[in-house]
Amino acid sequence: MYIIENTYEPVISRDMFEVVQNLMKQRKKFITALKLHLFTNILFCTNCGKGKWYRINRPNSYICGNYARHGKKSCSAHTIKRIFKETILYDIKKTC
Repeated sequence: MYIIENTYEPVISRDMFEVVQNLMKQRKKFITALKLHLFTNILFCTNCGKGKWYRINRPNSYICGNYARHGKKSCSAHTIKRIFKETILYDIKKTC
């Protein structure tokens, strides 16, 4: 691939391009993607019924998927802590 600079007049200035690139890099740090986890979409929100999602930026907790995707307008910011994993394992061991 060849890049030949200054062939055409740019649509935006080089300075504006650099500013936008830096803003995109800064925003990328704060975006937390859905991480597949043991109980993701197996637990459900009691308010809206959407599956709970594990989030990296909220250690050891699951949040409502509706809230994670659409914010306050769709559901509240309640979370479930991951302490129930030990409870479930204890119940399985007791049953077996």
